[in-house]
Order: sequence, then C-alpha cells, then structure tokens
Amino acid sequence: MKKSFLLVFSILLLCNANMLAQKKVALTSFWVSKHIGFEQIGGGAALVAAISSLSENPNFNLQPVLDNFYITFNEEYSKNFPFELMPEKDVIKREEYIAYEGRFNETKDKDRNKLFQRYLTPEGYKPLVESAFKGEKSNQMQMVKMFNDADGVMFVSMGYEFVKKTVPFTAGVRAFVRIKLWNKEGKRVFSINEYGTSKKSVAIVGGIPLMNADKLLPLCESASAKLVADLAKKIKKVAKKSAKKL
Repeated sequence: MKKSFLLVFSILLLCNANMLAQKKVALTSFWVSKHIGFEQIGGGAALVAAISSLSENPNFNLQPVLDNFYITFNEEYSKNFPFELMPEKDVIKREEYIAYEGRFNETKDKDRNKLFQRYLTPEGYKPLVESAFKGEKSNQMQMVKMFNDADGVMFVSMGYEFVKKTVPFTAGVRAFVRIKLWNKEGKRVFSINEYGTSKKSVAIVGGIPLMNADKLLPLCESASAKLVADLAKKIKKVAKKSAKKL
C-alpha cells in the first residue's frame, strides 16, 4: 500500500512539473535607460539639460551593461522561472510586434527630441514602458493580446538615479531593475524591484553632479554589476510563488 501511494505521488509530481515546463512566457520588452533620474537630489532645468546631454554623449556607453544583463537574464535568471521563455525569434520577428508603436513614443528612436528617447535594447526588442492604467490600450495589455499563444508576457528594464551620499555635496548612482509579468488575463503575476548602489561618488557643484561621462560610467557599471549579482536571489524567491498565478 505504501509503495502504491509513493508511486502515485511521484507520478503527480512529475505531471505537475511537466505542466509547468509547458508554460511559455513572451519576453516582449527589454531595455536599459541612458537617463539618470535626479528626484532624490533635486535640481532644475540646468540639471535636466545636463542629463540629456550626457545621454547623447558617445563616451557614455552603456551597451556592455545591456549585453551583460541580457545574457545573464537568459542564461542564468531564466532557469529559475517555473516556465519557459518563448524563443526570441518568435517574439521580435512577429509582424504585429515589429509594427507596434509604444504608448509614449518610446519606440520612435529616430525622434531625438522626445523625452523618452533614451533607451538601449537588444536588437529587435521594443523599449516598452508599463502604462499606469490597465485599459486595453496600455502597452502591457496590447502585448497580452498580441501574444495570446503565450501564457503571459514580461517586461524587463534597468535604469539609474542619483542618490545622496553621506559625504556632503557628493552623489552616487543607484541602478534598479524592474521585472514584471502578466498572465493571459492581463493580471499581474509578479513584480520584481531590486537595487544596487555604486561604492564611489561624484561631486555636486551648484546643485548639479559632475556630469563627466568618464566619471559617471564607472559608477553606473559598478552599480549594475552589484545589482545583477544580487538579483538572482530575489528571482528564486519570487519565482516559486508565481507558478500558481500563471
């Protein structure tokens, strides 16, 4: 009797694992922002102009950060999810996806005058921003509708913001990651928010941090590296709870 029970229990576990393995999620947005937020240190129009100028500086090259984050996400993080990611080509090569324009003009990279033209993406991906409202026209709901052959859609993004340091008139850079997943009904399955702060800092002069690409790029890189390393632990915890909601 005991052997029969163990056999049935093992079969049930195997069936459940197979069902989860068959779940597929479309990764529909992946980007790193070149813009550094400044809400925590204040600032006015001069700081906004300085940040915009920095994001256009070719020496402020965050492409290696994006590449490392994308590779780590696909080769390491994805293994912790109780579902499979839809093959990249099945997402970015879909005609509807190629033609889609984001709700905030964030996909119109050629128009450099727009506020939201500040994103780096892996080739073919859209830098979609989650809409605050949950209507049918929101970016996330449009993706849910477009990828109705998947069990959910995911947005992944990394950004930066200045943070005050303990030493007066200095600022560090904090990197943050947002990973959000919605199921077929458009309901949020999970939202992961994680942070990593640079050890070093730059001087603040006249209310504006030193906007030198050679100085700020290492801060962004170190904050990103710490964040990417710490994120794996957070994903493991959240992923276990997400299976039933997908």
